[in-house]
Amino acid sequence: MIKDYFQKSESPFYSFIITLPMFLLYELGLFLMRGTEFSYIKNGADVLIEEVISTLGFDIFYISSSLFLLVFFIVAYYQKKNYQSFTIHKSYLAIMLFESFIYASLLLIFLGNMGLYLMDISVENIQFNLILSLGAGIYEELIFRVFFLFIFYRLIQFIFKSMSHFSTQFFALFISSILFSLFHFMGPESFSQDAFTIRFIAGILLGLLYINRGFGITAITHSFYDIFVIFQLT
Repeated sequence: MIKDYFQKSESPFYSFIITLPMFLLYELGLFLMRGTEFSYIKNGADVLIEEVISTLGFDIFYISSSLFLLVFFIVAYYQKKNYQSFTIHKSYLAIMLFESFIYASLLLIFLGNMGLYLMDISVENIQFNLILSLGAGIYEELIFRVFFLFIFYRLIQFIFKSMSHFSTQFFALFISSILFSLFHFMGPESFSQDAFTIRFIAGILLGLLYINRGFGITAITHSFYDIFVIFQLT
C-alpha cells in the first residue's frame, strides 16, 4: 500500500484532483469579493499569467482560471487513455493532506527560525489573505515549479547535451528559485537581501518537494504554509 500511495499521490491525476477544491475556493472567493475594497487584488502569479496572455493579444476574462481547467481536463484525458480508470482512493487524498501539513509545518519552523517568512501579509483581512494563500499555492507552483522547472530543464539539456540529469535538474531548480524569489518583489515591497535569500531557499525546498512528491502535495504545502503564517502574523 505504501509503494502504491507514493506512486499515485505524485501523479498528475491525483495532483489535480486534490488541488481542484483549492482552485474552486480561490475563484469563488474572488467572485464574492467583487465590489469590495479588495476586489482589485488577486494572487500575483494569477495576474502574471493574465498579463502574459494579454500581451499575446487575447482578451479572455479569468484566463488563468481557464488554463487551470484546461490542464485539468488534459490530465483527465491522459489518465483515461493510459490507465483506463478514474478510481480515486479517498484515503490517499487524506494522507496527502496530512503529508502536506507536515511539510508546511517544517517549512514554517525552518523559515520562522530565520525571522523571515515566505508570505507577505498584504492587508489586515484574514478572509482575504486565506483566499490569497489558496491562489498562491496553485498558481505560483504551476508557474515556478511545473512550468519553469520543465522549461529550464529542457533548455539546459538542449544547450549542454553532455550534462548529466542531476546537474541539469540542479541548475533548472537554481534558476527557477531565483525567479521565484524575485517575483515577490514585483509589488510594493522593496528589495532586501535577507528576504531574497529566504525566498530563494524556500524556492529550492519547494522545488525539491515538487521533484520528489509532485505538484499536488507541493501546492497544498505552499498553501498550508501561507495559512500558518496568516494566523501567526495577524
